[in-house]
Amino acid sequence: MDFNSKPILFFMLSVFFLNLTGCNLFESNQVSNREITDASSWSEKDQNPRFSSCEGLESEEERNCFESVISMSIYNYIADQEWVVSQNIDAEVVLNLVVDQEGFISIKSLDASENVLEMIPNLETTLHEAVSMIPQAQAGVKTNVGILVATSFTLPIRIFAQEEN
Repeated sequence: MDFNSKPILFFMLSVFFLNLTGCNLFESNQVSNREITDASSWSEKDQNPRFSSCEGLESEEERNCFESVISMSIYNYIADQEWVVSQNIDAEVVLNLVVDQEGFISIKSLDASENVLEMIPNLETTLHEAVSMIPQAQAGVKTNVGILVATSFTLPIRIFAQEEN
């Protein structure tokens, strides 16, 4: 083999080697947005957050039990408050709650009219305290990937108060 053919041989071997090992560099492993949306959408197979006291119930009953524990916990806390109002109130506020990956429940936001917030100035603080008293839950599970997930939901609360005479 003469000296001039060595670079050509080296080049050809390099191209051959890259051909064998580099084919996967050109393959696309991208997942479409539709596939991501479908995989991350909540389905009936996924496990909602729950309390241990509600385990063993059917899916719908377990969800109702979960909601009942939260509602009663908040109601009991609010019922112990002595709010004094200057006029009658019959309004609805909406708590947007989050159960995080560890099962802790917190308020994401509160939807209440300015009128209600003015008549009950400590309403937001009281609701935060009430939610902090809710026992820790078991987080929701996205079963198709087996991970704990944060779950958001809303809780409407009817506030009815009469002014003292």
